[in-house]
Amino acid sequence: MTPQQRIALARKLESRAETAEGLSSEKRIELRRAAKNVLALNALEERRNQSKSSAEGLARIFDQTAEQRWSEDLREELGYRHMIYMADVFEGWAFDSRMTPEWTAKLAGWAGSMRRLAEEVGPEWDPPRPTWRPSIVGFLGRKLLDEG
Repeated sequence: MTPQQRIALARKLESRAETAEGLSSEKRIELRRAAKNVLALNALEERRNQSKSSAEGLARIFDQTAEQRWSEDLREELGYRHMIYMADVFEGWAFDSRMTPEWTAKLAGWAGSMRRLAEEVGPEWDPPRPTWRPSIVGFLGRKLLDEG
């Protein structure tokens, strides 16, 4: 049954409870209760659909951010230890209770992609400090380890 059909049914039940002659008060109460139950079912299904849509949206955000490829410059700005530390920072931010679900998904995705970059360069990777102005992520990665 579609949501519109449920609403129409609930209206018919309400109308019948109001206008039908010869119905006992118990039967009228039963019809009104049935109408409320149909509307409650409609609301429950709508919430479930919204929740499912929201979950799918969050999964899409996570997938997109997890696939983020950090710029080649970042390899020249951060060493392995910086990348791992930044991944931990992003993950910590992701699970902060003040974050929206969308930002939690983004930050968790960034943490995953930063770890993937660290795996690509390997634990021995430690480029010299950049002589140019680093990206914001490069700056934070060094600054948070007091190397900036």
